Amino acid sequence: MTSKSLKPWLLVSVLLNVFLLGGVGGGLYHWIAMAKPAEAVVNQHGLRQAMFKLPPERRRELRQLLRHNRADSQPLIMAGREARLGVIQQLQAPTLDRERLVSELAKAREADAALRALVDATLAEFAGNLPQDERQKLVEALYSRGQAKAKQK
Repeated sequence: MTSKSLKPWLLVSVLLNVFLLGGVGGGLYHWIAMAKPAEAVVNQHGLRQAMFKLPPERRRELRQLLRHNRADSQPLIMAGREARLGVIQQLQAPTLDRERLVSELAKAREADAALRALVDATLAEFAGNLPQDERQKLVEALYSRGQAKAKQK
C-alpha cells in the first residue's frame, strides 16, 4: 500500500478512536456526576429504612430475626398470593361471582394481616433489646417525624 491509500484509513482510525474515547469519557463523567449519596439512593420506607439507619451490628440482628421468621411467613405470603390470583381470576371471568370475589378478597386481607402481625411481633422482639437512642432511630425511620413528635407531646 502506498502512503496515499493509507491516509484515509488512518483518518478513519483516528476518528473512530476519538469517538470511542469521547463515549467512554462521557459515560464516566455521567456516572460520576450522577452518583448520589447512599442515603439518597435508599429512598425506602418502613423496615428497610429502619435497617439503613441502625448501626451495622443491629442491622444484622434484625435481618437474622426476619430470616428466622421466613419459614413462618412463607405460607402466609403464598396464601396472600393465591388469594390475589383468585381475585384477578374473578375479575377477569366473563361473569362475576360476587360472593367468591368477596371471599378471595377476605382471604387476601387475612393473609396480609397475619403476615403484618408476624413482622410486628418480630419488630417488637427486636426493639425490646435496643437502648433508648436506637429505639428513637427506629421510630424516626418507621414513622414520619410529624407523627413521632405529636405522640411525644
